[in-house]
Amino acid sequence: FTKGFVRFSSHLETNFLTLSASFSSALTSGEYSSAYMDLSATPTTINLNELAKTPNKTTHSPNTTTHSPNTTTHNPNSTTSVPSTTTTPLPVPTPSTNMTIGKYYVTDPEGTRCIMLDLAIGIRVNTSKVNGTFIVQPSKTNFSGECLPDVASIILNFAEGDISLKFTKNDATKKVYVEYVQYDLTYAFKTGVLSNYTGTNRSLELFSVDVGHSYSCKAETLYMGGGVSLDLTHNRVQAFDIKNSEFGPPELCKADIPDYRVAITVGIILVLLIIIVVIAYLINRKRRTDGYQSL
Repeated sequence: FTKGFVRFSSHLETNFLTLSASFSSALTSGEYSSAYMDLSATPTTINLNELAKTPNKTTHSPNTTTHSPNTTTHNPNSTTSVPSTTTTPLPVPTPSTNMTIGKYYVTDPEGTRCIMLDLAIGIRVNTSKVNGTFIVQPSKTNFSGECLPDVASIILNFAEGDISLKFTKNDATKKVYVEYVQYDLTYAFKTGVLSNYTGTNRSLELFSVDVGHSYSCKAETLYMGGGVSLDLTHNRVQAFDIKNSEFGPPELCKADIPDYRVAITVGIILVLLIIIVVIAYLINRKRRTDGYQSL
């Protein structure tokens, strides 16, 4: 037994020396230099004794299942109200139209007419900046007024303005006339340029006629001031003493009154010429007669 143990010890010592020599040779030859020459790496110490004593350990990581909850995000319905933008159209002149006769009247509480107007109206503006005419359209015009014993009035209303007339009856002179004519107009004679015009004509006894008669004029212009005039055509007007809703005998305006002076003058001239011709003929004939002697 003692000899066997000695042999075993000698054999073990021989193997240990051989192993040490091999390990030293490996370090000297640089076989593992690449693992230990990295100056930046953290040095690792291997304890062979601890490795021999450390049993094999198997760590089983438990299976862990993480359930992510289903998350649903509801986006609320958002409605953004865009403020509406209203674009105001530019004012422009109305389409051209012809002068049209309108029939306007005012009645008293008993239904009797105290004012009757048959006429076409144009508001003409002639200034350094504007030159145009606004024509009142009867189909787009409303009218109203008032009847009193000696005073009557009428107002014509349209989208662009109004025109009013006031009539007065003078019992002393037995005359009826227009005391004043007033107008108001807001209109764009040029695109994008809206202008206002107002004026009053207080001419002395305008449209004056006898009571019970009507005033008639084919064409007449009333100057309203500021370069504005009222053009009245086919004008027939009467206030007070209107019977059966019909106009009384017409009294013509000066422009419509026939002027016979020219005709009379022409007639006189023609008569004088005829007389001169006759006298010349008689004188010439007498001279011829005196030239012959009787046998």
